[in-house]
Amino acid sequence: MRWLVVFLVAIGLSLAPTARAADSGSNKAAAEALFSEARQLMAAGRYADAIPKLQASQRLDPGAGTLLNLAECYERTGKTASAWAEYREVVSMSRSSGSTEREELAQEKAGALESKLSRLSISVVQGGQVAGLKVTRDGEGVDTAEFGVPIPVDPGPHVVQASAPGKQTWSMRVEVGAEPTTARVEVPLLVDGTGASESAAPGTDSGAKPKSSGSTQRTLALVVGGVGVVGVGLGAVFGLQASSSWDDARSACKNFPYDCGAEGVESADNAESQAMISTIGFVAGGVCLAGAAVLWFTAGSGEEKSVALGIGPGSLRLKGSF
Repeated sequence: MRWLVVFLVAIGLSLAPTARAADSGSNKAAAEALFSEARQLMAAGRYADAIPKLQASQRLDPGAGTLLNLAECYERTGKTASAWAEYREVVSMSRSSGSTEREELAQEKAGALESKLSRLSISVVQGGQVAGLKVTRDGEGVDTAEFGVPIPVDPGPHVVQASAPGKQTWSMRVEVGAEPTTARVEVPLLVDGTGASESAAPGTDSGAKPKSSGSTQRTLALVVGGVGVVGVGLGAVFGLQASSSWDDARSACKNFPYDCGAEGVESADNAESQAMISTIGFVAGGVCLAGAAVLWFTAGSGEEKSVALGIGPGSLRLKGSF
């Protein structure tokens, strides 16, 4: 029995290299097929579609050439930090293999991206590093040595999360711009208990909506104010025209307002119409300007308010709510 066991083990050991070689060959073939398809996609300008193909190819059969193409796709799709990291990796791999030309190309590409990188700095408030604290960035662990260090990240949304035993999990979504700036996130003191809490970085949407929108109200104030200015302007224009028409009527009458010919009567009628329009314009404009002032100076107070201008025969009114 002992000799039988030794015999079977020997057979297994002899077959293992063959199995590994077959598996390696299969991986290489699959990697080559994926790489070829990715290159076709890149030639067609479909860099985003080529990325998963190159990633899979690199996993199956790692190589500097595949990584160089992946870095280019990242760069073409605005993932500057990912591209920069891959170019740096190509530099390292090429240096080890003695590929000087590829090393120089990757070094040049990485250097050109240095000044374009967006960064994210994560720190923990003083006293916040409790026992078992775990901080992640987009699901990846953040080492304590990284706290306060601006780390290159791809532009776009990122989620910072912190957790610890006996504490509520805290998270924040921060939007990192494409311009070469540094976004900063500070993990606060974690609250005792279970569950989750979420914060929003300055300038991001936390999901909460204010009682009233100050910016919307100020926009409405400008619109209403503009209508008021137009109204006052029309009032002034028609007032001047009415004055001119009255002068024409007086000139056409021998004894104004009596003994007027057809021309004098027409001028007098025009003057009355123009005077009425002028009055309405001044009143409506004044009401709108007053309403605009109210809207502007009460914007952001949280009170419910609005303005609506109503014009009817012989009446003007200002009312409404929002």
